[in-house]
Amino acid sequence: MSDDLFLDSFRKLLDGLGSDPWPELEASGFLDVLRPEAEGGAGLDLSGLFPLAFECGRQAAPLALLQTLLARIADPAARNCADAAPVLVAGGVDPDAARALCAAADAAMMAGAIDALQAMTLDHASTRRQFGREISKFQAIQHQIAVMAEEVMAARMAAETALVGAPLSISAPAAAVAKMRCGEAAQACSGIAHAVHGAIGVSAEHALHRFTGALHRLRLSHGGESYWARRLGEWALARPDDASTLARSLQG
Repeated sequence: MSDDLFLDSFRKLLDGLGSDPWPELEASGFLDVLRPEAEGGAGLDLSGLFPLAFECGRQAAPLALLQTLLARIADPAARNCADAAPVLVAGGVDPDAARALCAAADAAMMAGAIDALQAMTLDHASTRRQFGREISKFQAIQHQIAVMAEEVMAARMAAETALVGAPLSISAPAAAVAKMRCGEAAQACSGIAHAVHGAIGVSAEHALHRFTGALHRLRLSHGGESYWARRLGEWALARPDDASTLARSLQG
């Protein structure tokens, strides 16, 4: 199956999930995409996981879905797993590697949710009229949307850079950068989205608060920005390389 068809099938699956998604997810086979093909999985690497994680964020999928995919690397029976790190550690994975993997997956999901925020904000700004014209025509709104566009791209690049190679060989420094940068982008973009939407963004009938609430939960999951900034600093200070060499090493 081509990458486009694979992702399209995943999107359709997410679109059709009901109140109890787990039987359908189990039957789809997507819960085992990270497991080796010899064990009934798809043998997907982290580059293949990124678009799935990104799509989970874009569609506000249950946070446990992505963590369950990770948990099944160690436990094929895992289901509705809120945090894969303890499951991975129980299966013999190094605790630091388990946390880095989960944090990088959180970052990719945040990148997708931020992308959805941008689309919602652009749509609202283009249709909401004030003082006789769409609010997207006001310079202050245009500036905020431009800032959001920069944050969306930075978050996606950071997350995609971290998710490369085999799942259990993830680079902890790259995961630190991804989690930290996506957390910063989540905070900035949530504020902009709510500022542009106004009161309707926190109303029960509007979807915006679902995405921003999920983003703030993901920011704290597996360590927030301060935790990963400290870890990244410790890694950098333990090496004799200059800043540009360290930065290049994060790109694999």
